[in-house]
Amino acid sequence: MEAAWPQGARTVHGSLLTALMKSHPQYGRHIAGPVPQLVGCSRTDRGVHAEAQVAHVDLVSLSDLDAATLKRRCNHRLPSDLRVMDVEAVDQNFHARKSALKKCYRYDLLLADEATPFQARYVWPVGPVDLPLLRTVAEQWNGRRVDCRPFTVNWRSSCRDGTDVFDEDYYGPLQKQLSVRLDGGFPALRIYVEADAFLYRMVRVLVTALVAAGQHVVRPQELEVAEPTSLAMALKRVKGQCRIAPPNGLFLQRITYAEEEKHRRR
Repeated sequence: MEAAWPQGARTVHGSLLTALMKSHPQYGRHIAGPVPQLVGCSRTDRGVHAEAQVAHVDLVSLSDLDAATLKRRCNHRLPSDLRVMDVEAVDQNFHARKSALKKCYRYDLLLADEATPFQARYVWPVGPVDLPLLRTVAEQWNGRRVDCRPFTVNWRSSCRDGTDVFDEDYYGPLQKQLSVRLDGGFPALRIYVEADAFLYRMVRVLVTALVAAGQHVVRPQELEVAEPTSLAMALKRVKGQCRIAPPNGLFLQRITYAEEEKHRRR
C-alpha cells in the first residue's frame, strides 16, 4: 500500500482511515472487501501541524452517500485535533501527491526567550535576532534554484528504501526553486517556504539557518546560493552547532494543484 503517512500507533492516516471506513456503509456494516487505500500528499514529522493536508481514497460510489454526508460522518468519529475540511469527487487520474504542483510551509517563530503554555505547541521561541540579517538571507534564497542536499539532516531518509539512491520519484529533482518570504517581526515572525516538494526535514533546516544568520552564527555571505560549496559548509556548521528547528512551529499551509494554479493566473 502506498501512503505518504507513516503507519503505526496513533497517526493521522490511521485515524482518518478508521473514520472513513466506519462512515461508509460498505465498510461500516462489515461487508467483505479490500481495505481502501488512503494516500496523503505530504509526510509530516510528529509534532508538525497541517492546515491543508490533502488525501485521496477510492471508495465505492453510493447514491445515498454524498460528499457532505461523508464529511459530517467522518468528523463525528474523528478526535478533536483532526478535522475533514472538505470532501469532493475527483477524476480517477487524480493523485494527492503526484498531482501536486507546489507545497507551501509556514514556520512560526517567537522572538522571545520563552513561550507561554498557550503558545508552546505552535511556536519556536528563539530569543532576540538581528532581523535585517535574517531578511537578507531570505531574500538571497527567494526565487533561486538551490541544490537541496545540504538542507537535509539525514540523506538516507530521502533515498529509496535500503539504498543511498535519492528517491526522485517521491521528492522530485534535487534542484528546486524556492520561494522564501517573511511576514511580521517582533515578537512574532512567520517564515513561508514554497517549492514543488521538500526533502526530509528540509524546511526545518532552512529555518534553523535563517535563525543562525540572525544570531550571527553564520554570515549571510556564507549562505549565498551562488556559492554552493560555501553554502554546504555553512549549513553543515549550522547543523552541527545549532538546535534544529523543532517540529511544533511548522505548518503545512497550502498545496497547489493544476486547477488552482490555472484559476490563480487568470
